Amino acid sequence: MSLEFYKQIFEDCLNDDGLVVMGSGLGVHNIILGFLKYYSDSSDLVLFLDCQSNESLQNSYLFYHERLLNFGIKFSNLPTMVNVDTVTSSTKTNMYSKGGVYFGPASIFVLDFLTKRMPCNLISGIIIQNAHRITDTSIEYLLIKLFRQNNKNGFIKAFTTEPSSLVDEIGKLQRTMKYLHLKKLFLWPRFHQHISYILDRHPPDLVELSIGMTNSMKKIEESLHLNTQRCISSLIAINKLPRLNSGGNDSDSFDQILKQQLKPIWSKLNLHSKQLVSSVRLLNQLKNNLLVYDCVTFYGLLLYIQASSDSLKDGLQTTTSKYVDEVQPWLESKEAQNLFSAAQERVYRFKKLNTLKSPPKKLKTLDNDGICGSIGSTNLERTLTLEDNPKWNVLYQILQEIEEDKEKQGTILIFVKDESTVNQLGTYLDYGGYSFLLGKYEKFCINQEYLDELRKRREENNNTNNNNKSIPSNNNNNVNGGVGVGVGGVGGYSRYRRAKNFKDNRKQQIIETSKKKKGKGSIKDQNLFNMGIQLVDSHNKLNIPNPKFINQDGSDENNNNNLNINDASTIVSMNEEINGLNEFYELLSPPYIVIHPISKSLTILDEIRPTFIIVYDPDISITRQIEVYKAENPGTPIRLYFMTYSDSSEEYQYVSKLQKEKFAFEKLIREKTNLIIDTEQEGKIQLVDTSKLELLEDRKSNYLPRNSRLGGLMKNIDSSGQQQQKTIIIDSHEFKSSLPVVLHNNGYEIIPLRLEVGDFVLSPIHCIERKSISDLIGSFNSGRLFTQIEAMNRVYKNPILLIEFDPNQPFYLVAPEELQKDYLSPFSLSSKLVFLTKSFPKLRVIWSRSYYCTTKIYDQIKDGYPEPDPSMVNVIPEVNEDQNYNFNAQDVLRTMPGVNDKNINLIMDNVEDLFHLSKLSLSELSSIMNDSINDNKNATLLFNFFNNQLNQ
Repeated sequence: MSLEFYKQIFEDCLNDDGLVVMGSGLGVHNIILGFLKYYSDSSDLVLFLDCQSNESLQNSYLFYHERLLNFGIKFSNLPTMVNVDTVTSSTKTNMYSKGGVYFGPASIFVLDFLTKRMPCNLISGIIIQNAHRITDTSIEYLLIKLFRQNNKNGFIKAFTTEPSSLVDEIGKLQRTMKYLHLKKLFLWPRFHQHISYILDRHPPDLVELSIGMTNSMKKIEESLHLNTQRCISSLIAINKLPRLNSGGNDSDSFDQILKQQLKPIWSKLNLHSKQLVSSVRLLNQLKNNLLVYDCVTFYGLLLYIQASSDSLKDGLQTTTSKYVDEVQPWLESKEAQNLFSAAQERVYRFKKLNTLKSPPKKLKTLDNDGICGSIGSTNLERTLTLEDNPKWNVLYQILQEIEEDKEKQGTILIFVKDESTVNQLGTYLDYGGYSFLLGKYEKFCINQEYLDELRKRREENNNTNNNNKSIPSNNNNNVNGGVGVGVGGVGGYSRYRRAKNFKDNRKQQIIETSKKKKGKGSIKDQNLFNMGIQLVDSHNKLNIPNPKFINQDGSDENNNNNLNINDASTIVSMNEEINGLNEFYELLSPPYIVIHPISKSLTILDEIRPTFIIVYDPDISITRQIEVYKAENPGTPIRLYFMTYSDSSEEYQYVSKLQKEKFAFEKLIREKTNLIIDTEQEGKIQLVDTSKLELLEDRKSNYLPRNSRLGGLMKNIDSSGQQQQKTIIIDSHEFKSSLPVVLHNNGYEIIPLRLEVGDFVLSPIHCIERKSISDLIGSFNSGRLFTQIEAMNRVYKNPILLIEFDPNQPFYLVAPEELQKDYLSPFSLSSKLVFLTKSFPKLRVIWSRSYYCTTKIYDQIKDGYPEPDPSMVNVIPEVNEDQNYNFNAQDVLRTMPGVNDKNINLIMDNVEDLFHLSKLSLSELSSIMNDSINDNKNATLLFNFFNNQLNQ
């Protein structure tokens, strides 16, 4: 920790537990790293939690593991990732007793705590990252609650960089402090006097570049804004809503506003209103895509949206509304036509042919060379424009300026938004803007022809089909797949994005464009290639063009790159020049150009140590990281170029996030002074001995009159006359949900077991299989639900199916439109439920609106019945770690009928190999697989597999 405010934050947190709220990009990871280093060198047992997601936890583990290794921490003292697949239950007790820092999901730690595998008295403390996400239903809250109830001396350190999340609701800060069991709040914004003094002493040499958009981009942005306002106005008029604030150009904040205002009436919205909501979100996303994508990719995205919406409209004639939210009503408006026209002009334009000089050519969608041709008898020809992104030209000028500055030589680091922009700029620097866009245009034309064929085929099917049947779903999938490839990385909308699997290895994500310089060549060859991107034996016509200077109004001074693609000689020459790019590149000395995504930039500055930094996509976090890096290295000269589009959604979002964070910190400062903290909130002390009071309360409750309408049942009282605590046995897989947390909050003693049948055991006769809506649909489709209910029906007297709805979703099983139809499909969800209840008359189905409703239902079911006995419940045996299994044979065994997760361990413990298994009798298989509760169903399947098929 080289900066003074880091040391002060560390000392404050070391002395007192508390919640640290820092500004984005100021380096909260350095504070966490200091604590990890402090406790890695000791024998203390420390748990590390991340309230965001498992992916964030894994990324944090890799980052801190690497940094601690660089600090010289012994390999044996490095943090350990606790995972179900990597650490078995039998070794956890010994592992925890040795101490150390452990990363893992809170659900695993809760299970280890409840099963006594983790000694609570040995836990030194818990470090929590992204603490702003904790709620009263999160599994992290349950872990902290159990920890503090059994350990009064351990520490809790919580960290977050999202101050706005702590003030977006009334009382959110106080509730968060309560859930974390903390009393101290440490606020460290960017305008903190100590931080400002340190960072402002050695600022980087800043060059701010405000870039104007082209006229076509301005028209597109205006059309998107008008379409957004049109959809919002229609949404307000149809549903009689209060006025919605569109949030200006800040699409993220507006999506949150829209979600909050429509949440109470979402289930009442009709089909058209939901389509309008989807359109508003898509239009806001297109505003961001306009500034990031190249002209060909953006135009291809628009065409794909149009084609997808048209296909879904045709499909809605006979099918249910599975993808109905993606139908876009705004495509039929006048503003949409202006949008498509402006986007098309960025790629190509139509020009009238001179009929006196040459006759019109026939219509040709794609010529022999793969380039889109002319438009036939309409006397029009297509002329390419291929408009460069304005930032490309400015980036080119910046690199030229750095090259001319001979006094300062060093690595050039370019920060971009994501990996797709990394690939985009890497290709641009390799081939130049026009060659890059030309390659994109070739792919666009090839897939546009494919799209036209599918559209023509769909029209023919509609014309020949008298019953107006919709296109099969696989045709729609083909459209999506074909155009997704043709656009060349179209993204931004969840259904339109063709996912790429980027590895976590940073070296494979960074593009280092360091090529060999060459002294000979024309003057035009000495542009970008002199920056370490030298093209060997390049053709004269393949040089990156001279830089375009963009005026503030967005117009080009030298727009002379239009190309008539109808000239065959031009096409042949162009293809020959593109083939000349397949040459050999060699590496040489700096300057290097490194392009890196902002999302994984915590260590790149220290690794690269750049002299020139270009922030291509503005971001608060990365600018502050650069400030911190310069303060840590005051003697290192750094020139920072900050690029942004003027009067655009990009600029608005950047300024809006700065103001939003400042406002949030100011509000937190005011709330901190008026914060009401319970003296027992930390849970470290117990001012009053309440054991006798609880005993007195229990005795009083035994004589309370009961409501006769409930049957006059007595409360559960043991032999000593004391009321028994409510107990529930929960399958260990259910701890991924929030229901165990809510049950524990309502006084239940939860016992986690690996249940063989059911998810929750409420009493000796009540067993519940819990399903969410998505899980219910998947279980019906796979047939798994029938098997689960069948097993419950054999073991328990009262099997119950619980259907739990998401509180954020409408409270109905099927859409009201489906119930209004004259004919109900036997494959619908409601029909399948009817068939299920008819097959199992003892089965009861209950519905629950939320976790809290489920708890009340459980109370009613358990009333008057004895508590469940864990020793009488069928559980899946633990894996015998001493047994060395043949994993190849195990994989084969899993593919056999009758073998599942519940009996595979039993088979492997009692059978030598597959040959031995094939020779067993039916009774032996039934005994080994413990299949008596299933009437030997699984054993029969496995026996018939080995014998009947072999005999045939």
